[in-house]
Amino acid sequence: MQTLRKYKWAFFVFVLPALLLYTYFVVVSIFASFSYSLTRWDAISEPIFRGLQNYADFAKDPDFLIVMSNTLWGLFWSLVIQVSFGLIFAYLIYRTRRGFRIFRAVIFLPVVLSAAAVAMMFTLMLNSNMGAVNEILRAVGLGGLTRNWLSDGSVVYYSVLTPMIYQFIGFYVVIMLAGMQSIPEEVIESSTMDGATSFRTFFSIVIPMQVDIIFVCVILITTGLMKAFEHSYIMTWGGPGSRSAFLGVFMYFKTFIEARFGLGSAIAMVILFGSLFFTLLFQWVSKRFNY
Repeated sequence: MQTLRKYKWAFFVFVLPALLLYTYFVVVSIFASFSYSLTRWDAISEPIFRGLQNYADFAKDPDFLIVMSNTLWGLFWSLVIQVSFGLIFAYLIYRTRRGFRIFRAVIFLPVVLSAAAVAMMFTLMLNSNMGAVNEILRAVGLGGLTRNWLSDGSVVYYSVLTPMIYQFIGFYVVIMLAGMQSIPEEVIESSTMDGATSFRTFFSIVIPMQVDIIFVCVILITTGLMKAFEHSYIMTWGGPGSRSAFLGVFMYFKTFIEARFGLGSAIAMVILFGSLFFTLLFQWVSKRFNY
């Protein structure tokens, strides 16, 4: 106890500065954004209080349903694909005895790249005139499947969603792999001695012991998708129209292009409370599942 009192100064030296920075740049900013969301403001004149009208304007916007649908469907597909492939690839690497570090590094490589670099790479690949995707389709005799991938309203959403999902699969592979490596080796050896196949071991032992890790990944995927911005903005600017726009892109255009900072702050609050809602929902499901 005396030792703790003796080094109490360490709190003020190491913890307090970070706490103050976090409070100012995160907590204060959230409250400021909420206050601006209740006003009409163009960042030049004085804010004019208008209550919840910005939220009503957002709900009445012609693109509201498209943007919300894009975000929710993106969340659904991200959860399905990233969690599923994360588990599968993590298990394959986990059961690999030789070169597993190489496979882990290769699959994690896209995560290290910036979102802008990945978005530009896919923009070039999906280019309708010289992109690799259309050229490959023509080369194998499937020219009828070529598309204007970044301007055709029927496929542009999935063209943008694909790199968003692809880039971060490796991140969840590494998280799940770390969880699998914490499973006692005796458990896996016992299942093998009892005649369990790798398939049965995966579904009967590995997945049940990874439930907490899976729900952590689910929360990370949810919060990441709710604020998705770079891929959609760089590849298509959310177009054509709002066909490939997510909440983050929609917020950007309303805030900085139309100079409606009050409405943009309202959309930011929707993103925040949406992320909070899904996080609490998945935590509730996790607790019920564990029971």
